[in-house]
Amino acid sequence: MMDIDEYGEMDIMRIIENKSLGSYYKFLVKHEKNYTIRLSSKEEKVVEFISKKFASGKRIHELLLLKRMLSYKSGLFMLLKDRLEQDYQISLQQKTIENIKNIMTNQFTAGSARGTYQDCVLIQQDEGDYSVSDTYSDMLNNLDFYKIVEEIIEFGISRYNKDYSERYMDTNFTLYQKYTYEDVCRLLDWKKGEVALNIGGYKYDKDTKTYPVFINYDKENDIQDTIRYEDRFLDPSTLIAISKSGRSLNSEDVSVAIHANELGVDLELFVRKNKDDKISKEFYYLGKMNATGLANEFIMPNTSKTAVEIQYKLCTPIREDLFEYIIS
Repeated sequence: MMDIDEYGEMDIMRIIENKSLGSYYKFLVKHEKNYTIRLSSKEEKVVEFISKKFASGKRIHELLLLKRMLSYKSGLFMLLKDRLEQDYQISLQQKTIENIKNIMTNQFTAGSARGTYQDCVLIQQDEGDYSVSDTYSDMLNNLDFYKIVEEIIEFGISRYNKDYSERYMDTNFTLYQKYTYEDVCRLLDWKKGEVALNIGGYKYDKDTKTYPVFINYDKENDIQDTIRYEDRFLDPSTLIAISKSGRSLNSEDVSVAIHANELGVDLELFVRKNKDDKISKEFYYLGKMNATGLANEFIMPNTSKTAVEIQYKLCTPIREDLFEYIIS
């Protein structure tokens, strides 16, 4: 994986994101006649889980935890806390610990994917901390499985160092990198993920006081009037975004967005040009923003539904080339 990443013309993440593959191991089984390693179905599913969730390197925490699990069986979060502080100057917060616990026990994943990864419980509670789960420990006794997991971890750490190590304003995000809905829920330390339908453009999480806003900038011609939101940039620092339909200035989600700064809520902006990316469905991270105080309630065209137009100011103006690409 490392050799292909450094010298090859193919992005391995496209293999991992491919629904018929899910991992580099599966790719080799399917296309390399000389590749003779075969894992059990449960081991194969864990390899897919680790590949899909962590190989991109979008956060270092899980990768370091997985790496420690290759050598240590217990005291996992104590070890992780020390390593993050010493090597990455990252303080491990309790909300992040809860988030990672849920991810590593398959309690975080939303929708049908939870059933898909029901055997991917990698840790278990142990005397005030966590240890490697019995089933995962048994899998690691298989040297072939061990080496495959080790390779994915090293690949993920390499990707983090190359693409995601410049954390923006003490977040888990890197400005202008791309993230899926699930990535965002995970990196905001939510206890549970959300399917895209339940997010619907934005979602406020009360536990973490985070409020990601997702915008598809170009709208399809056949989109329903009740969800035809005319979100638009006025300049690289100023955004007009529309609430969900059926909202007024008094609606809770609108009020929280307008008063986010006073409430200590983090508004994070994610934008994609359109929905043409059928594979990973990723959004560019454009940083933090705050409402300017300008908000207007109106009736959406060709409907009887009200919505609210809110003006936001980005903390960091969008890089010129990306801004031109989005609005062109």
